[in-house]
Amino acid sequence: MSHLSSTTDVGAVFGHSFDTDLGSVFPHVPALVEIPESDVRSAKMVVAEYLRDLGLTDPEFIAAESKRIVSDALEQIATDPKANGKRLRKLAVRLTVKKLAKWVHAIEVENDASDSPIPTGVIGAHLPELLNQHPEGLLGDTLPEPLVANAKTKRKQVVPHSKPKEMTKQELPLLPRWGKQLAEKLGWQQAKRDQRDQAPASQQTDCSVLNCFNVTRGLLAFLTVLTTGAAAAAYWETVSATGFFQYPLVALFVLLFFWIAFSFWTASMGLASILFSKKQKNTLSPGDEGYLAGLPRSAILMPIYNEDTSSVMANLKAVALSLKSIAAAEKFDLFVLSDTTNPDIWLEEERAWAKLVIDLGDSCNVYYRHRPKNVSRKAGNIADFCQRWGDHYPYMIVLDADSVMDGATLVEMVRRMENDPKIGILQVPPTPVNRQSFFARTQQFAAQVYGRVFLEGFALWSECDGNYWGHNAIIRIKPFMEHCDLPVLPGNGPLGGEILSHDFVEAALMRRAGWKICLAHDLQGSYEECPTTMLDYAQRDQRWCQGNMQHMGLLLADGFHPASRLHLSMGVMSYLSSPLWLVFLSLSLIAAIISGGSEGNAILGGLAGGLFAATMGMLLLPKAFGLIALYLRPAPHDTPEVREKAWMSVLLETAIAILIAPIMMLLHSQFVLATLRGKKVKWNAQQRDDTGVSLGDAIMMHWGHTLIGLVVTTGLFMTAPAFLFWLSPVLVGLLFSVPISMVLGSLEIGRNLKKNGLLMIGEEVHSPEVLTAQKTALAQAFREKQGASRTDPFQLVLEDPAYLVLHLGILRTADREIPVFRDQLMEIQAIVKKDGLQALPPQVRFQVQNNRYAMEQLHIQLRSQRQPKSALAYR
Repeated sequence: MSHLSSTTDVGAVFGHSFDTDLGSVFPHVPALVEIPESDVRSAKMVVAEYLRDLGLTDPEFIAAESKRIVSDALEQIATDPKANGKRLRKLAVRLTVKKLAKWVHAIEVENDASDSPIPTGVIGAHLPELLNQHPEGLLGDTLPEPLVANAKTKRKQVVPHSKPKEMTKQELPLLPRWGKQLAEKLGWQQAKRDQRDQAPASQQTDCSVLNCFNVTRGLLAFLTVLTTGAAAAAYWETVSATGFFQYPLVALFVLLFFWIAFSFWTASMGLASILFSKKQKNTLSPGDEGYLAGLPRSAILMPIYNEDTSSVMANLKAVALSLKSIAAAEKFDLFVLSDTTNPDIWLEEERAWAKLVIDLGDSCNVYYRHRPKNVSRKAGNIADFCQRWGDHYPYMIVLDADSVMDGATLVEMVRRMENDPKIGILQVPPTPVNRQSFFARTQQFAAQVYGRVFLEGFALWSECDGNYWGHNAIIRIKPFMEHCDLPVLPGNGPLGGEILSHDFVEAALMRRAGWKICLAHDLQGSYEECPTTMLDYAQRDQRWCQGNMQHMGLLLADGFHPASRLHLSMGVMSYLSSPLWLVFLSLSLIAAIISGGSEGNAILGGLAGGLFAATMGMLLLPKAFGLIALYLRPAPHDTPEVREKAWMSVLLETAIAILIAPIMMLLHSQFVLATLRGKKVKWNAQQRDDTGVSLGDAIMMHWGHTLIGLVVTTGLFMTAPAFLFWLSPVLVGLLFSVPISMVLGSLEIGRNLKKNGLLMIGEEVHSPEVLTAQKTALAQAFREKQGASRTDPFQLVLEDPAYLVLHLGILRTADREIPVFRDQLMEIQAIVKKDGLQALPPQVRFQVQNNRYAMEQLHIQLRSQRQPKSALAYR
């Protein structure tokens, strides 16, 4: 059983089946078949309508060409005993498509030195214009040279010419060498020759803890350990009367308090650096002489997966316009790397890309690539770019679908990579913007006010041993390809198999090879968007949880830098801490209730009160640090309007954070347990729009949290009422989780807060040009979408010949068609004939859209049966 694919020169656009002379199929039929004149007129009308849909406007040319095409069809069908009006129309459409195929092929495909055809680009929305300028091109077997030369100036390159190069496979033993040697001695593992010992000395780094220590890290470690030790000693005395429970309680307390102390001292060091450090990096501004001198061309990648097309293209357009505004567009190529599996969204992406490249003009290169199979998710998407086009560029800047970056920031990132040839990854912290819901506003405000002190402290101790967050970062491509191909973890998912959260691991692999991982915390102009409701936030965290929990198996991986192990540990603890806190609180209650009397009350004594106050202080003081930095050393975006009511915003955000903390604790505990039980999570597209929370959704999500709050509150009231006061921050959030979720998801409340100057960020007061451009592009896309046809994209691409030319031209450049077998195509055609296109399931539509021959045949079938119902979608 064979599969169908368009492979010949003409068939590279529309398939080789057009060369079939149907008359030759019946050589022994001497009689000529008479076709009624009404059917002949119908065929001419079908062809004329087809030519008009291509954009031709000359009525005389359309009439003459329609007559000629139908006459040719009549000659070929004359000896077919089954000839009728329907077959005549289908053959006439086939011949018209063949003419168009030759015309397009002459423009979009060129031959290389070995005479092999190479797709060089698509003419896209210029097709009607070119056909009207040179309609005679459809008449002859060859196109005039002036026509071809003019048409090629309108051609838009879909992707650059590829230079295939494989990434270097990585060995990642999950035990360090000493652990491996111990396992071999104990007989737990068979002795194997260590490949890493054979690696070149240039690729080996001394990653011992002592060699990684410096004054800043030593001070941070000392303060963290000292604080944790003092708190642990106090807590040991507090729970000394609980008997057996004392040991697990103290162990859990030390583990949990250590991370609190670590974060507190990181923020403290960050505040001290902001207030007293006078270091400033020298940066060039766009007006300076030699601003772009010596900078190489770099790639900007936007990997997408079933995202809102209008938002993605608006973000990309804003980035491109920002680069053009400083005359830096020629230094960057933009890539839309689509892993979209929704067939309708895929078609929308192609139309939006075709429109974007025309809007931006020739000064900015925007490429589009769609993968038929999204192998290894985002990491595989980036790896595919590196293997095909990585050799073209020294650097790639990775964005997320909701990322926006200022042109000057992009230029500065490239300059810093050029100035320090040992930097492998340079991460620019993204600022959350553009959201209006109450919940999103709290996140945006917290990230801008509190995040500053944490980032400053993080940069202080991490230095060149930082981390990569997956987007808004620039990566040196050559070492990335040599050292960052992700290995497959042993065992099955969710903790084994393909690595899901790739960014931390890629940073650890890059650092293992001796390259610097730096944080450019001083750079502005890096933006992203955050979830708008607790429900969206929880769904995102569920995916991240599974990815981060995988990192537990990498904590002892051979060769990792101690700082990389710390980053991986922090990622694990960001989710594992929730079930640990839940166990800690539960054990404390059980110990108090079982101990009873004076022994149980000892947990609530004065020492416990002081320890509780110290813990809460270390959790809340970093918020005050952010406020202090805001008032005493404001950043450039910290406007007077933001500072005016910042203290009230901090109080409001703190109250909300306290209320939702127990809800997130239970959610994260649920996610961790589900992951450890082996439940896999689908990594679907994120919800990125401002959406509220209905009562039904809130109840569905939080009924269990409310029930737990009721049960615990009732139980404590009956058995240990003294604990109600201490646990009130936890219980109130759980009891009112349903209304809290609905209120936080409210757009109206969020907008009212903005009107009153609460939870404001600087970008809302003075919007940067790149964000203004993004909003303008998004508004324009929304207006166009409202006024556009509601026709199904799949039907539109099959009925509109110019749109089909665009799709097949893009598909040709991918060179990765999905086969459609002959009997399968016949079955699909039968379904379409009987029940219409809507009867095809999405997976079949996706398969058909990935096969040029199948698309061509369905196009001919539909065009011969009915007239198109809408104009060209992207014109």
